[in-house]
Parts: sequence; structure tokens; C-alpha cells
Amino acid sequence: MLSRRNILATAAVGAVSAATARAADFGNPDQPPEGAVNVTNPKALTDPGPQDPGLAGNEAAFQNPPATDVNGMSQFWTSFNLAPKRIQNGGWARQITVDDFKISSTIAGVNMRLGPNGVRELHWHQQAEWAVVTAGVCRITILDQLGRPQVADVAEGGLWYFPAGFPHSLQGLGPDGTEFVIAFDNGESSEFNTLLVTDWIAHTPPEVLAKNFGLPEEAFKNIPVHNRWIYQSNTPALSLAEVEAQMASAAGKPPNPFVFYSDQFKTIHETKSGSVRLADSTNFLVSKTIAATVVTIKPGGMREMHWHPNADEWNYWLKGEGRVTVFNTGPEAMTANFHPGDVGYVKKAFGHYVENTGDTDLVYMEVFKADRFEEIGLSDWLAHSPKDMVAETLNIDLSLLSQIPNDNPALVPA
Repeated sequence: MLSRRNILATAAVGAVSAATARAADFGNPDQPPEGAVNVTNPKALTDPGPQDPGLAGNEAAFQNPPATDVNGMSQFWTSFNLAPKRIQNGGWARQITVDDFKISSTIAGVNMRLGPNGVRELHWHQQAEWAVVTAGVCRITILDQLGRPQVADVAEGGLWYFPAGFPHSLQGLGPDGTEFVIAFDNGESSEFNTLLVTDWIAHTPPEVLAKNFGLPEEAFKNIPVHNRWIYQSNTPALSLAEVEAQMASAAGKPPNPFVFYSDQFKTIHETKSGSVRLADSTNFLVSKTIAATVVTIKPGGMREMHWHPNADEWNYWLKGEGRVTVFNTGPEAMTANFHPGDVGYVKKAFGHYVENTGDTDLVYMEVFKADRFEEIGLSDWLAHSPKDMVAETLNIDLSLLSQIPNDNPALVPA
């Protein structure tokens, strides 16, 4: 196969066309050459067919990919902005599962809004539920396998984690209610296929209900015949402390909280270009199947080229604008643009970077089906490999290698 330099040398003696030589310029590594830079007839770049400019313009990298993109990999971009909502009195939800987003096999995502005093009814799941509050305040209740209850109010930036099978409820509080994003630790999970207490009660013989609860059958004559899922309630009559006292059990309280507040994140990287803050089983002790980070990138900064050796990354975009290129063997490389409400997915060990392309802070979350967060930075690896070997491999002047960061910065300036 022709190397980049071989192509240039061949072009110099007239063995290939000038167009092919241009295709071999820096940033155009493949044959056949990729990218708009290789086009000699401008009309080849036009798109005269039917299109939605608003939607197309949202993904500039799809319309005009870098010349370094090659061969097409599985789509790793989607968005809650395109997901249909299910709306009830009290709030709404929309979801992205493996049915909608084929690549996302380990994580299914739900975006839910509970208006003031809107309630997500008592329920449980076959999968673990991790969530981040993106607006307002949410009151959670949960009972563990030993009969130990917890109630807590979680504000914007806070998390909760409910192990599979643990029953719970959610309620929006205050004047604005709440909104949050859920990640289930199974890509096939569905918010619309959960185990609801109303469904179970409605589909149990009345005499069994009476025997189970020690009540007359007549007590259940007005039970809902359809599940409530999300419904409108009233302002809680009791304070948080009073609700906690009401829920108290002789079994006591759970030893480790099921909630994690925004000020509890551990900063693991911080530079002038931003920060990476961590919540996994090392500091959010109950979160055994989900590890997460909050990444903030300043304008012009970049989450350095890296990969995760232990799990796929599901990411959710909170603020700002960014560009991501994902690399896989093949070679395969694809670039996408991301905006608030978007979701990305990077397979385990696939190389990638995240660049802030806007003029405000970029904030997104990295979520992994794993008990701990792990990453390997490309610059860190090269800085701690034999210098002669790196110079030979990349054909870089040996004297320049000392400038490569050797402290695993995670975030780098433009």
C-alpha cells in the first residue's frame, strides 16, 4: 500500500495525477482519498435533493466530515431532542434504548420531567437505575432488600442509584418540579416496561389482596384498574424529616446512601482547560454497576485523545457544543457534533477525543456500566514509552517528544 510520503514522491515524478497528490496531503491518509478537499468539481459537493436544512445543519460533521474520517462505523450519535415523549398529567418521559440506538448495548437512557408535585408512581425494575438531576428538586423514596428505607431530596447536579429490584418512587418538588436523566445498566431496558404497584394490585384476586394485607376485600374496591405511571399529586403535607420518621423501620437505615450530592464529586483532573469529576463505587459506595464523571471543557479546550479499557462510554450532553471523533481498527473513524440533550456512545477501548467548539463551557457526563472509572490517555502512553521507539513509529523528531505531556492531563488547551 502507498504511504502518504510515497504518494507524494510518486506524484512528483508524474506517476499519479495532481489530484491524487493533493489527496495525499497532510490530513488525508487513506486511499481512495476522503473529504471535500479532494473534490475537483464543486458540483460534486452540492446536495440538490430533498432535505431539512435545520436538521442537517445540526450535524455539520456529517455533511462535511474531516478528510481523516474513513470507512463508516456504527452511528454513535443520537439525541433526546428527537425522541417522542409520553405525556401524562404530572409530567412526561422519553427514552433511547438499543431499539432506537443500536450501538448502545449496555445503557438505556430516559429523560423524565415531573412538574411541581408530579409523581412517578411506586415501582421497581429488573435493572439498576442511575440518574442525574438536570433541573429542580426531586424527592426519592426507596426500600432495600433488608427492609431499610431512605427518603431524600436531590437537587440539580445530584445523583441517585437504585440497585435492580429495589422499589422506589420519585416526586418533583417546589415551584418548578424536576427534570432528570436516567441510565439503566442494560441497553434493552424500557421506561415503559417497569413493574408498577398499581398493575400488580389490579391483577391480583381481591381475596388474595385481603389475605396479604389483613384487610377486608371491600378495602380494594376503588383501586385503579389502569396504572398511574406519572400522575399529578399535591404539595407534600409533611417535611422531609417528618416523612423520614413516618417511613422509619425497625431494620434501621441503609448503611450507604442511595443518593449522591453535587458537592460530593471527586475532582480527578483539573487544568486551565477544565475538569473531570468522579462518582463511582469508590466514593458513591452503592453504585456498583454504574461509574460516572462530569466533564467540563473551557472554550478552546479539549478532552485529550484517550480510551476506556473496562467499559463502553454512554455520554449525555448538558451544556455547550462539541466535536467528537471516534477511532476503531479497520481503520474506521467518524466525527460528529454534539449539543445539549444529545447522547453519544463509544465502545470499550475505542479511541476518541472531545473538543469544545463553542464559546461557552462544554459540560457533559461520561457514564459506564462498571463499578469503577478507568481511562488511558494517548499522550500519557507515548510519554511513558521508549522515546526512540515512539520517534521511529511516528517519524517524529526525537527532540520534540519531551514536549508531550507526561502527567496525564486529561484536558488540554487549544
